[in-house]
Amino acid sequence: RIRGTMATALAHSRAYIAPASPGLSARATSRPRVRARVAFTPMAKGQKGVRKVVQSGAGALSFNPGSVLSKMMNVTKNKINWKILDDAADKLDEELASQPILGLVRAEVTIRGIDALEAEGRGYKEYILLRSLGLKAWFTHATSRAGVHDPLTRCAVGKRLADPDGDFNIYRRVLAHAPAAAAGDWTAFADGLAGDARAVADALTDDERKTAKNRYDTSVDATAFAAIADGVEAAASACARARRGDAVVTTAVALPWVDPGASPVVNTTKSAGDSPTDAAGGDTGEKDDDGEDSIESMFGKKAKKRNKAKSAGTASVAKSAGGAPRSLDAMLSQLAKKQQEPTFPEVDAWIMKSGQATASEAVATALALCLEAPADAVVVAPSALFASAVSFDTGSLGSGRRIISPGAAASGKTEWGDRAVFVTFEPDSAGV
Repeated sequence: RIRGTMATALAHSRAYIAPASPGLSARATSRPRVRARVAFTPMAKGQKGVRKVVQSGAGALSFNPGSVLSKMMNVTKNKINWKILDDAADKLDEELASQPILGLVRAEVTIRGIDALEAEGRGYKEYILLRSLGLKAWFTHATSRAGVHDPLTRCAVGKRLADPDGDFNIYRRVLAHAPAAAAGDWTAFADGLAGDARAVADALTDDERKTAKNRYDTSVDATAFAAIADGVEAAASACARARRGDAVVTTAVALPWVDPGASPVVNTTKSAGDSPTDAAGGDTGEKDDDGEDSIESMFGKKAKKRNKAKSAGTASVAKSAGGAPRSLDAMLSQLAKKQQEPTFPEVDAWIMKSGQATASEAVATALALCLEAPADAVVVAPSALFASAVSFDTGSLGSGRRIISPGAAASGKTEWGDRAVFVTFEPDSAGV
């Protein structure tokens, strides 16, 4: 959360995403809930190997000898030579068939351009980690945006999207819709991914649905995801009604706890306007002993072996009240050292041995809220990491919307315009 002097810098605005508060709508289930809030402030002036890289270090992933990717990605030195793509244009289509991750690389170039990527100079591990987080958010959101609410169907869709040999592999689909993002039309990009998720859902066989590994608790049904969609719509409507000069509008989206087992969240005595501390991005010291190397982990299917007590008790990313938010580079550097599947530190408190489905849904909900912000609004993301991951480092969400980090919001250098939306997570607000 943002506290102290930063609260003043952010015009006393707060917005949250967090575990469990009672009833969101008539569709809400009886399971414990996670709460998400978004504050709107009118302003006066599948390729295998990605998970393995994060788990086992830079040497864990290799590419086909002589391929474009093998020349481009120096895994040992943790470097990427983007200019290789300039000299290998004639080989890209042929190699895409066998190395779908090349679709992500080509999409990145389409959206941002080689010169920008070269100038950025991001390391290979940090790049893969950042895009893995972003793609997981986008495709979880796409499945919800497509109206796929049945739990088993959602899991089966995720499996299809993760299939490195399938036509709907996530990297291939990102490449297909990259021109829309490059043109600044992120709504079209989101709709394109949602169309892919819908097409996959419609093409599933009964056997695929029945045999899909259910990453949700058996008590969770379609009403849980329908309720999230209702909550996002209601929050977006509240934001849309606000006008310049109005008082701050604070609204919340309640998220059901969907992981197997009970929520780790403990009730707090925080006031209604108070926000939680963010989860620390550091390693817990425990290793993920699941040796399976599968990109399905990007969709929350692999359990993170974590100590429950450490997950429930979180440390502030800002370290102290009024402390500066951590930079993107600092967060990436620390996350790259972790041995578990990477997650946004803000939702780390919701990651349990049983899985990370609730955290994934929370991140996707935050993305949905950002995409529903009014045109020309400034969107303050939960963290620099979130802003970077979901916007592919463009700082844009289309329709004139800009997405910035809390640090940028507090810098005094942001041009706010008429309206702003602040989004953050509230992982320890169960029962509040």
